[in-house]
Amino acid sequence: MVQMTRPWTLASWVSRRIHRVGRGDTGLTRGRDLRHSGRADRTPDLTRRLGVILWTLALSALVSCGGPQPIPDRFYRLDPSPQVTPETSPVAAILLVTNLSARGFLGGRQIIYRTSAEPLLTQRYDALLWDEPPAGAVSSALIDALRRSNLFRFVVIPSEQSRADYILSGELQRLEHLPTATPPRVAATIHLSLVSGNGWSTIASHTYSDEEDIDGTTPDAMVTAFDRLVSRLIASAIADLQGMRQQLQGGSHP
Repeated sequence: MVQMTRPWTLASWVSRRIHRVGRGDTGLTRGRDLRHSGRADRTPDLTRRLGVILWTLALSALVSCGGPQPIPDRFYRLDPSPQVTPETSPVAAILLVTNLSARGFLGGRQIIYRTSAEPLLTQRYDALLWDEPPAGAVSSALIDALRRSNLFRFVVIPSEQSRADYILSGELQRLEHLPTATPPRVAATIHLSLVSGNGWSTIASHTYSDEEDIDGTTPDAMVTAFDRLVSRLIASAIADLQGMRQQLQGGSHP
């Protein structure tokens, strides 16, 4: 799990010194007051301003050079490549695939993890992120695999504004790293529903869920395991659709 280092201990001390100089409350001023038995401080404003500038420069040096540097963000692409067996001929129907929905943290880009010590606590890595929200990447992989399967005459998306015989929609319900599992692994859950494009009746509804061991200890190995797992879930969903071929009555719109 990535822990961000925050180099602010010395910087906070310098910041307090700046505040004191701005008020004229410096060791030099107090020493002169003691020596002159309470005489009024005659330090010009220019001297105080110079002190603020010097402390500001010191603060910049501490933050940029003296303290540990923040960990840079790392952006990863979720890029599943499901293996599918193409049909020899497609069903004479048009399938519309909508973008998968995602709730909570899954709608963002930070990679989620969960530990065995706190299984009810959802946590996010600060510096490990997806280059796009994962639901969009899973949707793209699903659409590509369906087109390669040659199961439907056309596989379209909402922006194509095409009439459809069937609509495939769903939700990415889980996609998280389990770093303290034995062995460490990743987990994913995708729910898909196939409905009629005309009557909106549900034809099939199924949840695909599984876990995948991580081959290594690096973030790259974690992302590779995510790719393998999501690929397997999508391949299972397409195999189920291919098994329903006889139920899918074509009603294409040329």
